[in-house]
Amino acid sequence: MSEARDGRVIYVVADGGKVRFLHDSAGKLHDVQDFDSEKHEGTPGKLPTGATPKDAAKDGFARVVADRLNALANSGEKIDGFVLAAPPSVLHEIRTHLGKPATAKLIKTFDKDFTNIPAHDLRKHFDIPVTGWVLPS
Repeated sequence: MSEARDGRVIYVVADGGKVRFLHDSAGKLHDVQDFDSEKHEGTPGKLPTGATPKDAAKDGFARVVADRLNALANSGEKIDGFVLAAPPSVLHEIRTHLGKPATAKLIKTFDKDFTNIPAHDLRKHFDIPVTGWVLPS
């Protein structure tokens, strides 16, 4: 397995209604793209009996995030991997909707909400190894 400090590791921080895609360059994280649930609509799958509209919205947004990761993994671009941070329930929903290529590129997950932390303060929360992440082969 190879290691990477900078490179094409995409950091994704999400909650039930907002997502940020970041890139590590020269030891600093930089926002590349972000969007929220008001700008995107998702189609929730089968939800448990008694699910609220809020549950449906979170599931739909998790699918949108997963679809974006699936598209990146299948795009043919050189992507070393994904690091994903989200609250536990959102993280579970995103991972449920990831395809095999995106799942294979998943380096590490954090079950925490980092969405409101500024990019310049975010890197320390990811506990990035000095040598960089061990990348999937």
